[in-house]
Amino acid sequence: MPPILRFPKPQSFLHLVSLRTAAEFITLILLINKLSGLYGILALLTGYHLNPLQLSHYIYSLLCLGTVAWLYPAIRKPEEPLKNVALAWIYVLDAVINSAYTALFGAGWFLVLAQEVGQGTDFGADVVPGADTIGDTAGFTNPEHNVTQVDVVAKPAEGLLSGQKAIAYGSQYGTLGAAIFQSGSMASVTVLGLLWIIRTYFCILMMSYARSILRKYVASTSTDYSHADDPTMAENPFRAEREEGNGWKGKLGRFMLRFPTKRYWLGKDEAEDEWVRATSGRFESGRGTGLRIKVPENGVGERERRARSGTGPPLPVAVKGKE
Repeated sequence: MPPILRFPKPQSFLHLVSLRTAAEFITLILLINKLSGLYGILALLTGYHLNPLQLSHYIYSLLCLGTVAWLYPAIRKPEEPLKNVALAWIYVLDAVINSAYTALFGAGWFLVLAQEVGQGTDFGADVVPGADTIGDTAGFTNPEHNVTQVDVVAKPAEGLLSGQKAIAYGSQYGTLGAAIFQSGSMASVTVLGLLWIIRTYFCILMMSYARSILRKYVASTSTDYSHADDPTMAENPFRAEREEGNGWKGKLGRFMLRFPTKRYWLGKDEAEDEWVRATSGRFESGRGTGLRIKVPENGVGERERRARSGTGPPLPVAVKGKE
């Protein structure tokens, strides 16, 4: 596969800090962000009305907050690869779910805005979840006069007196495109786009850190590779034959390692010489031969050969009186 099509595997955060520090920082940001769920539940206690979409978002935030807080200490524990992989996947899933919520709220906002500035056209804002609440709290909906500009039409006044009679007509304009592409809305769309790009990069960093933890764990615990069918793949630490693969944890671990691909987690990388050495020749071409141990020629080591030939280090000198 061409390198440009491979899933990214960064080794640091913008070549400035390590993956571990980046993972801790990103997870801390996620925890702070999910505290909004607590404020949402407190709003219910004060009698504030929440629509079902808002309520579901706050409940989800609380559940995510508790799960991430439980998995957060595993970042500093390389012996717990399952929790690190789970934390990475929770962050990725949260990015997808949060993007969906943002898209729904954004659609409601732009439809309400377009309906207010449009030419009396119904853009379907009522069918978007949360649009009613947005309309009630926006501050500009349902005004006494729904106009965007005033046109003054003058004509000669009736009667004997000279002068003109002026009437003001409210004029409306705008469409859904006008609501989206006005200066204030475009700034919001641009900021959202940048935030999504940053969030995508954070997802890649979390996955890469979990991958490094998993591979280090495999290198430190796996010694037998004779069962391998593919010499370019390391042993799955969550396979059913191992202790880590028992029960629901093993099933969860095997399921998480299927995506994006199993090779992403356990496959050989061309530039990973240390990974090749740590896995004891598992990636050598041909059949697996277990550990690579250099056996001295003729069964005699260098130290023994020099000792037999008399060229080894001198024997300790005996001290008189202490023989």
